[in-house]
Amino acid sequence: MIYDCVIIGGGLAGLTCGIRCAEEGLRTVIISGGMNSLHFSSGSIDLAGFTENGSVVKKPFEYIKGTAAKKKEHPYTRVGIPTIRKSLDFFKEKIFFEGITLNHNSDYNHFHVTAIGAVKPTYLSQESVFSSRGKDIIKSGAKIAILNFKGFRDYYPEQTAANLKQHPLFKNSELILGDISLPYYLHTEKNLHEFRSTDIARIFETERYLPRIADEIKRAAGDADAVSLPAFIGINNYREIRGKLEAMTGKFIYEIPTLPPSILGLRIDHAVKNSFFKHGGEYIAGKKIESSVITKGIVESIITGSRGTSSEIKAKYYVLASGSFFSGGLQSGVSSISEPVFDLKVKGDSKRSKWYSWNFFDKKSHPFLSYGVETDSSLNPSTQDGKTVKNLFCAGSVLAGYNPVKEGCGGGVAISTGYKCAERIIREIKK
Repeated sequence: MIYDCVIIGGGLAGLTCGIRCAEEGLRTVIISGGMNSLHFSSGSIDLAGFTENGSVVKKPFEYIKGTAAKKKEHPYTRVGIPTIRKSLDFFKEKIFFEGITLNHNSDYNHFHVTAIGAVKPTYLSQESVFSSRGKDIIKSGAKIAILNFKGFRDYYPEQTAANLKQHPLFKNSELILGDISLPYYLHTEKNLHEFRSTDIARIFETERYLPRIADEIKRAAGDADAVSLPAFIGINNYREIRGKLEAMTGKFIYEIPTLPPSILGLRIDHAVKNSFFKHGGEYIAGKKIESSVITKGIVESIITGSRGTSSEIKAKYYVLASGSFFSGGLQSGVSSISEPVFDLKVKGDSKRSKWYSWNFFDKKSHPFLSYGVETDSSLNPSTQDGKTVKNLFCAGSVLAGYNPVKEGCGGGVAISTGYKCAERIIREIKK
């Protein structure tokens, strides 16, 4: 099989790159080893959330401009602010046509509530997480009902309420707690405690029980102006379901991410994959890259394997968006960090004791989170002997030079670097 572009990794970076290449008519394939990190994400896109000393970033683009001047190896420096803005606009447009609206607070960050009830800064959020109406409700100090379904064990409203009460945004808000009953679905024999977020999302998507759920919400919320629910009011048609629930209850419905699998993250995952398919992209799931062939600084092919069989795939250009340690894009040995597909040059301390902090919640974070593949300004990596691989680009969390957890910038780096890789490939092929 011969392609214009082969992308290794089906996460946010790989899919952004794939959509951009496919829409230009390039024969593009994404090879994914399995589930991506979107299933574990908040469903919001972080651009730049925290400074070096842990302070909240108010204006991310302004902060990135300062970061770019100081950190030459940071992915944002490689991409540049104009391309970062262009990539985010591109991403918002593509998933809007798949039923997902991402809102932002102009050039400012806004706050979203995490699955464990923490309040964190982010740049883009789904309309059920950030909107002008929700912003006005919080500013007014209106009463907010934090509700959960009886029997659902993957969300703790008491923890959410305790964290919100400590945040300045909610100092004037009255918070109340309540439960609503989970309707049995198709006479299921499953115990209510066994239901996961995906099970409840399927119940919502039938829309069969919406009137009953709306009555339960009104009963539990009383005179509250807004209702907070775990985010499981549908995956594919959540916008219509949320609109109907708000009309039936007369209340603003706010969603909080669930513990994995995250419904908010699944919506993004479904949207970007649908967009990729609509543009003619090919997707190979469950395949592991066994090896690659590099000759004189050019990737000739990659070898994939599954269940004892292997096949060779060739392309003009390749993009490595395989992720970090979590997804196997980087691997650690007894005293080394390596990139397993192309054996690229990796930046990381050789002493294992330097990889981490003894304090798990260290404010300085863990050093290994910033380890990754070194690239030049065009996102081309080099082999162990220092030779640049000219038709290979790198994107997302496989890159060195930044700490996505400490900086709160994982989504922004993934989208912007994936987009830049695509732009480079399109430019080279058009030549």
